[in-house]
Amino acid sequence: MMKPLLLVSLLWLGAAEILSGEYRAVTVEVGQRRQFRVPKLETVTGSSGRCVEEGMDSEEYETIWIEASCSGVRTSLVWKKDGTRVHVIACAEEVENRSPVMLKLRQKLQGELKQLKSVTACVRNGRVELWGWFRTDAEGAQVSALEKKYGLESVRSFVEKLPAEE
Repeated sequence: MMKPLLLVSLLWLGAAEILSGEYRAVTVEVGQRRQFRVPKLETVTGSSGRCVEEGMDSEEYETIWIEASCSGVRTSLVWKKDGTRVHVIACAEEVENRSPVMLKLRQKLQGELKQLKSVTACVRNGRVELWGWFRTDAEGAQVSALEKKYGLESVRSFVEKLPAEE
């Protein structure tokens, strides 16, 4: 039989996705709140966007939340105690205006982008939009190929290349 403290610990660890790496892109549905665990979390700040909010969870240790009130895109900076930061871009999609065809296409694109945690797909403005960052030319080519494969009427990329590391 599992001890209660161990069970609570396991449930707590599974509640929020752990953010790793310097860049992360996520899709949030309007009305949805997602939580992310950030080891060594100090604070979180938003840098743009009006429909997506973020904050530190007062009840969960080293955890932030991102919540969408309307369709939009927001970049947040998660600051760690060691001075490093994680850039998080959240794309909020309006569920009511999302057709089943667009949802299916978004899910398909998410599957094709699965290995790129810094890029996300979401339904906005009547098409699937790609948001985030890429570091290598191969990653950029992969994103461009998806845009070409499905056509600009269906898929539009707003993914940006990161500057070369020094």
